[in-house]
Amino acid sequence: MYQQLLKSKGLKSTPQRIKVLTMIANAGHVDINQLSDDLKQSGIKIPLATLYRILGELSSVGILHTVALSREKTKYEIAKGEHTHFLCEQCGQLEDLQVTMSEIVHIAQNACLHSIHAVSVMLHGVCQSCGVNPTYK
Repeated sequence: MYQQLLKSKGLKSTPQRIKVLTMIANAGHVDINQLSDDLKQSGIKIPLATLYRILGELSSVGILHTVALSREKTKYEIAKGEHTHFLCEQCGQLEDLQVTMSEIVHIAQNACLHSIHAVSVMLHGVCQSCGVNPTYK
């Protein structure tokens, strides 16, 4: 699966890239430290500098998407269709929401007359688990 994707983006299919993609797909959203720890636990040692390079390459060709968080390290996810994110302010859970941005883009383009190429929306609040148990920290 990932071999074909890497090839279609002009990248070699290396064991390290395949493992990184597999780990990110399994985690959903992961920062570089979590990814490095997960790789080490699975018996794969990739130097941090190499991991940064791999993540940069995969992001630059559109295989990965970065999610910038204000108080945390950037998280990485497998690039997928248009969606937004929900961040729980209590437990830090980051969740994908399947919300289309086309209406927001249409309204914004009409309001400012700019050409909009990308939209990034982060919703903040309290997830259902923390709402049920507000003392969760």
